[in-house]
Amino acid sequence: MRAKKSKITSVYIFPVLFSIICLSYLIRFMFFNIETEIVRYNSIENAIRTKALIVRNESTIALPAGVEISYKVSEGDKVSDGRKVLEIIKNNQADEDIAIKIQQLDDRIKEIKQSDINNNFFSQDKDKIESQINEKVADLKNIARSGDYKKLDSVKNDLTANLYKKSLIYGSGSFFGKNLEQLQKEKNTLEGIYDNSIDVIYAQTPGVVSYSTDGYEQILSPLNIKDFKLDSIKEIMNTLDGKKQETDKGASEGIKLVDNFEWYTCSLISEEQTAGLKVGKKIKLRFGEFENAQVNGEVYEVSQPEGGTCLVIVKITEHVNGFYKKRITEMDIIRDYNEGFTVPGKAIIVKDNIKGVYVIKSGMVKFVPVAVMLEEEETCLVRNLVKEDSDFKSGYDSLKIFDEVITTTNRVKENQLLTDKI
Repeated sequence: MRAKKSKITSVYIFPVLFSIICLSYLIRFMFFNIETEIVRYNSIENAIRTKALIVRNESTIALPAGVEISYKVSEGDKVSDGRKVLEIIKNNQADEDIAIKIQQLDDRIKEIKQSDINNNFFSQDKDKIESQINEKVADLKNIARSGDYKKLDSVKNDLTANLYKKSLIYGSGSFFGKNLEQLQKEKNTLEGIYDNSIDVIYAQTPGVVSYSTDGYEQILSPLNIKDFKLDSIKEIMNTLDGKKQETDKGASEGIKLVDNFEWYTCSLISEEQTAGLKVGKKIKLRFGEFENAQVNGEVYEVSQPEGGTCLVIVKITEHVNGFYKKRITEMDIIRDYNEGFTVPGKAIIVKDNIKGVYVIKSGMVKFVPVAVMLEEEETCLVRNLVKEDSDFKSGYDSLKIFDEVITTTNRVKENQLLTDKI
């Protein structure tokens, strides 16, 4: 009977002991287990993907048709001032084309001299020209409806004159922003070619050589950048968007020397995206079409919003291979860029009004002060404090890559010894 009772007792004791042991491990795991994560080094950027219109300082020379050209430097070469770039050997058939180009340049020079550029002649006359064109178009419609064609020739002539004036200011033949010195240089060069059977073209300024022009060299010039308007830049971008902008030597109509150490980008972004983009702010730009080149830039201007859109102009003073080939390109505006250690957000604690993390150092819990640079949903980008930081105190360990930071911060204390971590 006693043996039977002992057997029954043992049947109950073992399950109870097993349950107690399991419960103790469960309690230890739930309330005393220390969870950690490895510290990584990473970078976080706040970037905007946008289209950029490239503005360069470009010295151009128109090359007449019907001439033989001997190139002395290659496309994309960097040349110094006075370097021989090419030789032009013309024939008699080229004289007429050269004479026409000289006359066009002379007309442009006279037009600019007669206009008060310093008083914003072009911007003031824009509305006036558009109004006159609209009036003449309306007159033509009235003539067509009435059948009275007496004034038709007069109206057509006035309309043609206004359209020509508009093209000089805004179109492909525009001289908007074209300085007189550059125009005179082009004219002198063509006159030299006209008077001689062979002419040598020398670099007028140092820069990168390109044998292709797009007609925007004087319009999109740093000299005019203060006069850029959002709607004008938008119109140019819409015109160029989707077109192939790579240079094509076989189809070239001129030569240009491009300043490769000071240039600008113009972008249209939403008003919300301009937050933090103040004039003078140092930022980074990345160009995917230029071998993913990343350069430093400075915000030059941020326009007032129009319809929720702003014009942002950025100044660049670094060379980028191939930048002279395109007028419009994809670009990332990197508003903020930070490098540092990534730690879980729940690992950040505050001790004595100083932010930091608990790190396991040689099996012991150590408090390491840090500066939080960026906070995301579950991750923080941090760095070690330096002497310039107000919270800096000597005597603390530094955070290092591959350190173990404790995420269950409520289960440990500073200087606690963790035997299983030794």
